Amino acid sequence: MDATNLQSRVLVLTPLSIDDLMRIKNKESDRMEIQLDSETISESFRAAIIKKINKMNEISEELHPWYTYWIIVDRATMKGIGLIGFKGSPDENGYSEIGYGMSPNFRRKGLMTEAVNTLMEWARLNSNCKGIIAHALKTNSGSIKVLKNCGFQFVNSEELESVYVHKFI
Repeated sequence: MDATNLQSRVLVLTPLSIDDLMRIKNKESDRMEIQLDSETISESFRAAIIKKINKMNEISEELHPWYTYWIIVDRATMKGIGLIGFKGSPDENGYSEIGYGMSPNFRRKGLMTEAVNTLMEWARLNSNCKGIIAHALKTNSGSIKVLKNCGFQFVNSEELESVYVHKFI
């Protein structure tokens, strides 16, 4: 599966290289080709980036698009406004888990819904991928709204979060 830039109505999604992930982790994102909005990267994202780098160093480069973050770029400003990605290639049941986050400066505009739909369309092209799983904190109404807008169905509830699934038809 090709991991070139994905384009939607107002966004471009670009898979980040290990070098780009290292720059973000080391707070050197100003050295990246695409500049990030100053509010895009939280400390929890930095912790997740370390895990992604470690996993990507252990797998074939052709699988990197399933493990890396994709930068969400606003086509109007060409600025990175968020990150989205899977937590690995589809499992033995054909599902991959998605995670995402966006700068507070760009929330509540439908952009994350557009980004999730765009990345799911890319995943759908993989014949091994039967659908996408997402975990959302019960208190994160914005994320839950994105998942519902993208056709995810509630599956079950855990102590702090709920699990949603989107099955490809």
